[in-house]
Amino acid sequence: MSAIEPLTDEQITPHVAEIFARTKASMGMVPNLYRVLANAPAALDVYTGSGATLRKGVLPAATRELIAIAVAAANGCDYCLAAHTGAARAAGVSAEDRAAAQAGRSSDGHAQAVLELALAINATHGQDATPALEAARAYGVSDAEILETIAHVAVSILTNSVNNIVGTTLDFPKVERMAA
Repeated sequence: MSAIEPLTDEQITPHVAEIFARTKASMGMVPNLYRVLANAPAALDVYTGSGATLRKGVLPAATRELIAIAVAAANGCDYCLAAHTGAARAAGVSAEDRAAAQAGRSSDGHAQAVLELALAINATHGQDATPALEAARAYGVSDAEILETIAHVAVSILTNSVNNIVGTTLDFPKVERMAA
């Protein structure tokens, strides 16, 4: 039993039912994270709205998923690690890069610079991310990519925190965390 129970289809508001219908149409399911967030429709809106907006941004899907994997691993969120590892596979990320992302590594230098920045932001809340920011800039990471990386880290912190506090039941194939 989790700290906050996921809502069933019979327990949700019409607004949440619309979100669930769109989610089921795109994913083939309604993940338990959505069902937990449905207890606070405003929180569900923050998550789904930010995700939809960020998908229109400059960072490619593969890089977005690598950020989510790296931050989930750093924050010990098995739910997000599993969900985003599957999404990264769907985005064409190799098994090697999916595993390496847990330690903030990528075979693509640009993605590597973004991951280092993301992990610095996550670890320091931006207070001491200057070395990673300078390295990202030196690699050619644009201002838009930097700001979107910050936004992706913030969304990951939201979902990692919800899942870690609530104990969201895993409904994606489990992914083993790599040793640090």
